[in-house]
Amino acid sequence: MHEKIEEQKKQNIVDHLIELRSCLIKSFVGWVIGAVISYFLAEHIINFLLFPLYKVISPQSKVFFRIFPEVFIAYIKLSIIVGFIISSPYIFYQIWLFIAPGLYPHEKKWVKSALFLTCFSFLIGDLLAYFIFLPAILKFLYSFGEKFLVFKPFLSDYISFVLKIFIIFGVLFQIPSLLFLLSKLDLVNSSQLKNFRPYAIILSFFIAAILTSGIDPLNQILLAIPLTLLYEVGIILVKLGEIRKGG
Repeated sequence: MHEKIEEQKKQNIVDHLIELRSCLIKSFVGWVIGAVISYFLAEHIINFLLFPLYKVISPQSKVFFRIFPEVFIAYIKLSIIVGFIISSPYIFYQIWLFIAPGLYPHEKKWVKSALFLTCFSFLIGDLLAYFIFLPAILKFLYSFGEKFLVFKPFLSDYISFVLKIFIIFGVLFQIPSLLFLLSKLDLVNSSQLKNFRPYAIILSFFIAAILTSGIDPLNQILLAIPLTLLYEVGIILVKLGEIRKGG
């Protein structure tokens, strides 16, 4: 009897590993398809990313490249990152299919909502980064040298800078959805989050210092403020969830 139970446990583990492998393979295939689509649209994507730069410098200005493979490398880098963004709903759907069988009915409801909120938050974070934060930071940084220096933008440097901002904002905008999910799993509540607020502010500046390499205090502040606001949004979502649950 004991041997049969052990054999059944091993079989369950094997089944889970097979399901995990299937989930990873399907997610990877979706990512590759998104990357291929992004590669063929890379020229349009680059022009889209250059638009905030041309709002700061003259539209007649040129963007340079140092070596012959630089543009090709930029295409590949864009394809990988944008491909993941495009395929992220499908990837999160595969994650959902893998974890859903092991959840209770009430957990399924909130995890599913959290996965949707994750995709939505990532998109909102990147949209705000593109339309608000990126033009502002480019204009501010450019103002330091425009009067006595000649700005010579290089494609690889600019693309890396923009993608870094997109990734940072996309990830940081997961804070509200993460707090919301934790509250629905009864791991935190709004009172605990409010009490942790002073530490969250300090942690925001610490994270900002790491992400900005701790060199420029201004960039740290510009990044720490949205972090703090996102934490407050998370508290509001958790509080609304508690009110709805109590009602």
